[in-house]
Amino acid sequence: MTSIGSEQLQLWRSDFGRDYTDRNDHEKPERIDAWRRVLDGIQPARTLEVGCNVGWNLSYLRALGLPALYGIEAQSYAVARAHTRSPELDVIKGDAFNLPFKDGWFDLAFTSGMLIHIAPDALGAALDEIYRVSRRWIVAIEYDDRREQEVGYRGKTNALWKRDHGAAWQTRHSDLRLVRRIELGAESGYDDCTAHLFEKAH
Repeated sequence: MTSIGSEQLQLWRSDFGRDYTDRNDHEKPERIDAWRRVLDGIQPARTLEVGCNVGWNLSYLRALGLPALYGIEAQSYAVARAHTRSPELDVIKGDAFNLPFKDGWFDLAFTSGMLIHIAPDALGAALDEIYRVSRRWIVAIEYDDRREQEVGYRGKTNALWKRDHGAAWQTRHSDLRLVRRIELGAESGYDDCTAHLFEKAH
């Protein structure tokens, strides 16, 4: 039996994923202000990024004063680079389908440009795991579109999907309350992404 998301995980663990890491391992300081806007009014004590690559988003959150920052990343090469550059961050190897954390262990769990690389038939499993480990808040910063559509990605198929990630989250977990939705463009260090901040019902 093929495991959930195995085709995409194999791609990101290959030289294709390593090339992505080399291409994107550079600072985008304008994202610090973007994160300030997304998280305005909340101060998570423990935060997880799912699909953190080398940990730049976690570094931006550290600059905003957030403590206890964790990342999980499927690509060994990116994990090693994260440990070398930012040993203060807790980055471990793993994937979105089997997060090695207790239920509700994090105040905030988030993705940034990760859910777009999960196939439609595997998306629900990833959302469920992220939901499980978050005690209160969830953030998704992704390429959005009103309808789900596969987009060719650097010559690859079955590698990137645009969709309404806010609707995907609230359809899968109807108790989530949308706190804010922000469009993030080049001036914020993003390529026309949409940020959603959700709060779980208590």
